[in-house]
This record gives sequence, structure tokens and C-alpha cells, in this order.
Amino acid sequence: MPDMIPSFSGQWPLLRLSPACTIRVSSSTPSLSHALETEISNLWAQARQKTPALFNGCVFTADRVTTTTISGHWTEYRRVFAQMKNPSLFPHLRLQSLAVIGLLETPDGYVLGRRHPSSLYQGNFWQSPPAGSIEKRGECADVSLPEQILAEAEEELGLTAHDLTVGAPQLICRHPGTRILDIGLSLHTSLPFKELEERWQSCANQEYDQLALVPKKEIASWLQRPDLLPTSRALLEAVSP
Repeated sequence: MPDMIPSFSGQWPLLRLSPACTIRVSSSTPSLSHALETEISNLWAQARQKTPALFNGCVFTADRVTTTTISGHWTEYRRVFAQMKNPSLFPHLRLQSLAVIGLLETPDGYVLGRRHPSSLYQGNFWQSPPAGSIEKRGECADVSLPEQILAEAEEELGLTAHDLTVGAPQLICRHPGTRILDIGLSLHTSLPFKELEERWQSCANQEYDQLALVPKKEIASWLQRPDLLPTSRALLEAVSP
């Protein structure tokens, strides 16, 4: 991954993005050997036995990243899941699945959510919602970052496009081990935190079991917490007084 700057004690590499950064679909889904397909199928079948609701959607994975362009291809989620479960598959699959994550500002401050303890990944950690993998939505193969983050906001917080203003991409951060790449964007809503929380409680999914309001004067204390995920820490650092 070119131009990555070591950060967070070298564990979560970080790259600042140009506000004009674009996503480009540059290749097709590669075919795999029979042995790899068998390994992926076995890991997926085991996971489906424990969590039948798992869905094998179509997600985007990055092949090349610069400050101005992220290029890659669409692939099956089960391939990404298999690599997460067995990181030794990375030299063969080389998947860096792309995700969006927003830092949502309300008139009262910024919003953080604690990932549900039962989450398949990063349960009990705090992050800035909404967040989620970039998925193929409908028939269009192009990637729209505003469309992706707005879809996550409706699912996770119960907020619609009318409630939100989406800013430009700010940074990209790579998870250790899983190689997931978070694209951080700013979001703004005119809704006060109390109303947002009520919307979340009545309309959203179970991605988070708590929401927290972070006024600007409290950002510094949140930045010291070990249970705050690094991508959200980087986004908060950028707006810290």
C-alpha cells in the first residue's frame, strides 16, 4: 500500500487523502485454486452454522492506494471473511476490503458508539458511527462514498440523507491482521444528540449497544482511551481543540 505513514505505534498505518480522492473499479474478481476455494467454503460453512444470518454479499477490495485514487475490484464477502479468520491466506488472496467510517458532528458535539459485545469483529470497542464495508448496492458497479456512508447511517443510526451532510474523504487507515481499510469522512447533522439517540433506539439495527456524546472539551480524554478504535481516534484528533 503506497504512501502509508506509520501511526498508532506502527500498528495501524494511516494515510491522509486528498478531498478529491476517487474510487476506481479497475479489475475483475480473480479465480482461485481448488484448494483455496475449499478452505474458504469450509470456513464459511463453519461460520454459518454459528451465525446463520451471515450474508455473502459483494464487497470492494483495494489493490492500490494513493492520496488521490483507490483502485480495486469487487469480491465475495466470504473470501474476505475467510482471510479475517485465517490471516495466513493473505499472501494468496491479498484482500484489503474497503470500509467507510464517519465522524458525525451534532450541535452538541461528536457521536461515538460502542460496538455490540456479540459483534463478529471488534466487539466492545468504541468507534465513530456510521461505519461499514463498501458493498455493491443495486446494479451499479461504481463506488460512491456518500452513498455508502448514508446507507450505513440509515442502518446503524436511523438517519436519512435529509438529516446529514457528507464531507470529503479525509484519511484511510489499515487494520492490522485483517487488512481492512477504513476511509474516514466527516458528517454533520442539525439534530441534537438527544433526538439522534431516540432515532437510533427506535429505528436502527443492533450494531451498537451504546451511544456517547463527546463535546469538544472532552475529546482529549477520549483520545486516551485504549478501547477507542484508531481510525476514530485519528478523526477526533483532527477536530481536537
